[in-house]
Amino acid sequence: MTTSTLRAGGFWERSPRLSVAASWSIVTAIAAALLAIVVADPPKSDLAASVITLGVIGVWRWSWALLHAVRGAAYRYIVFPRLRRAAAGAPKPTHLYVLVTSYRMPAELNAAVYRRLLEEIRDFGVGATIVACITDPADAVTIQGAFARVGDLPEGTSLVFSPQRGRGKRDAMARALTFFTETRPGPGAFAVLMDGDSVLGRGALARSCSILAAGGDLGAVTTENIPWVKGSVPVREWYRLRMAQRHGQMCSMSLSRKLLVLTGRFSVFRAEIAVDPEFILALESDTLRHWRLGDIRMVTGDDKSTWYVTLKRGWNTLYVPDAVIHPIEELPAGNFLAASMALMVRWYGNMIRNTGRAIALGPRRVGFFPWLCLVDQRVSMWTTLIGPTSAVCLALTRDGSVIAAYLLWVLASRGIACLAIFGVAGRGHPLFPLILYYSQVVGAVVKIYMSFNPDRQRWTRQSAAGGAAIDANALVSGLLHGLFTLLFVAVVALVVLI
Repeated sequence: MTTSTLRAGGFWERSPRLSVAASWSIVTAIAAALLAIVVADPPKSDLAASVITLGVIGVWRWSWALLHAVRGAAYRYIVFPRLRRAAAGAPKPTHLYVLVTSYRMPAELNAAVYRRLLEEIRDFGVGATIVACITDPADAVTIQGAFARVGDLPEGTSLVFSPQRGRGKRDAMARALTFFTETRPGPGAFAVLMDGDSVLGRGALARSCSILAAGGDLGAVTTENIPWVKGSVPVREWYRLRMAQRHGQMCSMSLSRKLLVLTGRFSVFRAEIAVDPEFILALESDTLRHWRLGDIRMVTGDDKSTWYVTLKRGWNTLYVPDAVIHPIEELPAGNFLAASMALMVRWYGNMIRNTGRAIALGPRRVGFFPWLCLVDQRVSMWTTLIGPTSAVCLALTRDGSVIAAYLLWVLASRGIACLAIFGVAGRGHPLFPLILYYSQVVGAVVKIYMSFNPDRQRWTRQSAAGGAAIDANALVSGLLHGLFTLLFVAVVALVVLI
């Protein structure tokens, strides 16, 4: 069964129940209703000072977003085409070392992922040592079947199985990289780290490797992700918007030749980096030192660990927007709010835990603009909540019609932001403005929570977790979280109500 057959059959992407026309109707109706409320009962004129105060903060935030959009467009349409032309004559790697980690994947998905990987290796024409980290003996049978069906593989291509020992993804990856080390990779070899639920697009391997080979200062590259989603239209568009935002951010950061993550879905490293003992140790037992909680063992966020080691060692990194992979996405069990928040806890927890030590490297090592972006990640989780907090304060104490005016502003401003995203990523949907606002507000709440609870870690589909239950540290974390939240609300209320 091919990847196209699987997708057409709805295994990864169900037929939408909500058409684009219906989505436009919903958004238009909401906008019309809000506009009617504002026209019928406009906010009082004495709120002008508060609006101006919020406007100043908004100009700063939107100027930052505009800067990213301009930088992203400059990289995607001006700088990267030059890089692609320069990479046309780049030498191929001497050998590929491919690490694929899977956790209880369906047989048809395993077959599709490995078939596409092997086809890419065959078309690229470079021998590869593939380590498949599996959880079930049946996986080996499925993968061997894919290996047998893809003929004419380059000389030196081999497949090795590494059963996972129930100690998590990090342990499996460290064991595989240790095996690569024992084979003594030669100069010019590359290492591919990828997840077992990522289907490679046509030419993804060759395009990634050529960019990495052409840049002598590059330590690693990562690629565009276009997800194949199982779920309803809102779920599908939530993932698509997230990846479209990622595309713009990655392009923007690539203008500085420093990414803020090397995505675990699929990234290519110089083999000398991937087999370095420090790199392997970071995967196996990465630990952060927290001023209050002591040593925090990293459970999730393996891609943040590999990124940090690569950054720390002074290598540059790039995004390859014309190399596409298709991650298979499905929300964890539960309703949309609970499931999406569970994912945000993992994603943003990884971000919070790692930005501190990256900021500590300083702008000279990290690069001035990337360093500012890391600092902004710590600030923006609070500034994002100034708008809704201010609107609620004004509505409760001055004029309830402020809520309708604020929501109308949200719809208009997020609509403009989504147009900018469309300009860089070429993806859009009528629901994007609503989903964007949801992700911003709920994401900010989750980031703030994780900044006070950095020891809370959990895979969404695995049992491995970090962080204690209710103990003294948890109580202190909750107390600090509550106090800072109250202080934030008090300051915002003071500013807008004076």
